[in-house]
Amino acid sequence: MSRWLDVLKNMRFKQKLILSYLVVSLIPLALLGAYSYNQSKLLLQKQAIQGLQNTVGTLARGMNDKTEQVERTVDSVVMNTGLQRIFATNYASLTTLSEDLRNYVSPYFSMIKNLNTDILQLTVYTSGKMPEYGEFILSLDRIKEGSPWYKDIAEQKKTGWYLESSELVVFRPFPTILYNQMSGILYLKLNKDRFFDSLTTTTMTTAQSAHDGLFISDPNNHIVYSNNIEAAEIQRQMLQAPLKNKDMVEIDGLRYILIQEPLRQANWTLHYYIPEQDISMDATSIVKATIALILTCMVILVALISVFSHTMIKRIYHLNKWMKQVQFGNLQMDIRSDSRDEIGELTNRFGIMLRRINELVTEVYQNKLIQKEAEFKALQAQINPHFLYNTLSVINWKSLKIGATDISHVVTMLSRFYRTALNRGESMTSLKDELQNTQSFVEIQLVMHDYSFNVSYQIDDDVYQYDTVNLSIQPLVENAIVHGIDQKEEGGGKLTIKAIANQDTIDIHVTDNGPGIDKQRLGEILIKQSKGYGLKNVNERIKLVFGKEYGIEVISEIGQGTTMIMTIPKYRNTKSQ
Repeated sequence: MSRWLDVLKNMRFKQKLILSYLVVSLIPLALLGAYSYNQSKLLLQKQAIQGLQNTVGTLARGMNDKTEQVERTVDSVVMNTGLQRIFATNYASLTTLSEDLRNYVSPYFSMIKNLNTDILQLTVYTSGKMPEYGEFILSLDRIKEGSPWYKDIAEQKKTGWYLESSELVVFRPFPTILYNQMSGILYLKLNKDRFFDSLTTTTMTTAQSAHDGLFISDPNNHIVYSNNIEAAEIQRQMLQAPLKNKDMVEIDGLRYILIQEPLRQANWTLHYYIPEQDISMDATSIVKATIALILTCMVILVALISVFSHTMIKRIYHLNKWMKQVQFGNLQMDIRSDSRDEIGELTNRFGIMLRRINELVTEVYQNKLIQKEAEFKALQAQINPHFLYNTLSVINWKSLKIGATDISHVVTMLSRFYRTALNRGESMTSLKDELQNTQSFVEIQLVMHDYSFNVSYQIDDDVYQYDTVNLSIQPLVENAIVHGIDQKEEGGGKLTIKAIANQDTIDIHVTDNGPGIDKQRLGEILIKQSKGYGLKNVNERIKLVFGKEYGIEVISEIGQGTTMIMTIPKYRNTKSQ
């Protein structure tokens, strides 16, 4: 126990908060999950039972339609006044009787059998002196002793349905409204298999079980039809066993769902049964859904707890972070808190302490900083344009004195280049000075390259009256020489510099006949910073001064050379003028 207490003691504060929240939240969450599981299972079971009830109701309506069709057939016979007259009349002449039987009874009965293919036998049992006529007319004496359904004739007020030796029998006496005595009994024998074929071929909408079944019983609890003969004993027990609930019966310790629908025409009852354990939905899917729900809630809960706990101890983390920065020497922080609790007071006191430390550090090192700044300015003053120009003038004079004209030429170009490049510290210069500066740079490069490449200038005179950014053309020329002409393996290099005056803009073209630039590098040349004074720097300076619509465009193909186009507006610097 002490070991777990030590582990809990040494846990981070945030972990302790999360653990405590989880313990408090997990118990109701588990109870809620169990309750949701049981409710979902019951709901699914009710839905399954409802589906079975709908299916059994559909089967019952189909059987009612069949029994009603038979009922209409029986009505068409027993309510026929012509037949009532024939069976109630005591014929004096056999000739007249024979004509009625041959011309009326026989065609009518044959028509009924042809129209109702489920009828196997149609017979009228008569009690008078009517002679027997085929199977259509038989004597009542044939059934008085041997037919069990005959005893119900006196109490029968409507069509009777009876299972006789596995045969389905329908009977009904002729009415005595027109004649004071019963003239006969209509007897129909039906094809049992065809009559119940809709129940045999129908598949229930739920999953079938090895123990489920469907059967029909009469008012005396005799089974009229069953789709599972082997389960006849279970079906008889169901007819006698009481219902525990509305749709529940227990047989041999096994609980069954029993759904019953009346067949009113035949006074039967349609039963469908299935074990409760089979009608219950598969608990696996419900368990998985419940576990997934609990896990989802746990994830959300952990996230919320993390947010809440982080909010609570965020200021402690910040204070700890500030202390680490101070530990590593960062003293330039303004630490304050608007909170009035203990953490806020601790933060403010730490901030006051840090500010006092900064005051002491500033006081100690201020003199050293001033001293370093003075030394830097002294060094900077030593490097000034006049010193550079005077030095170059001395070199030029010495060169002329000894007759070294090449050295004099290079020094003159270098002096002119730096004079225009420095531009008295100004960021804007005239296009004339910029082009002269570029020409000086090219002259120096020609000397350095032993005049191994050719230069062509195509300058519109109109461009000289406008201004541009200082040191904007020279980097383009430098890139053309270094990455273009210097990389050419064979043949003479050629550099072309154009300045074209358009209506509102000026285009500066710098073209070389070098090896060109591949597509990947071409897409990066104006985006990534290159070594030295790169194109990216020039492009950004132009856009900063003139706007985003101006700048540098690079056009190049492998083996075809490269052209850099700098587009600027026709701009005059008022300050320069």
